[in-house]
Amino acid sequence: MESFNELMFEALDDTIRAILGENISKLIYSATTKSAHQKIEKINKNSDLIISYLEKLIGKEGTQVIQSFTIKRLCVKLKQEYEEVEQHFSLLDELYETKFKLLAPVLSNNSPHN
Repeated sequence: MESFNELMFEALDDTIRAILGENISKLIYSATTKSAHQKIEKINKNSDLIISYLEKLIGKEGTQVIQSFTIKRLCVKLKQEYEEVEQHFSLLDELYETKFKLLAPVLSNNSPHN
């Protein structure tokens, strides 16, 4: 499972691209990088920095719309992550059940009561 910050940033990035478009999102990241005087690697995982810059660009109300859609996207991403983890555990449960079914005859033959 990815870190929460990475999932949050992906959800924010998806939302910005969906609402504002590809070109505007590139402009925002470029301007944020220049404004913050930081390397893009640090900006990429810092959703708070992007949000604060968005407030300067489009105002608090517009940013709140993006944040609410981001939270919805984040919930979808977290649900997907959870379902993937759950699938792995289900597979492990099935493997353990199969293992015990296969070992049951061997274990019963080796029991001290025989």
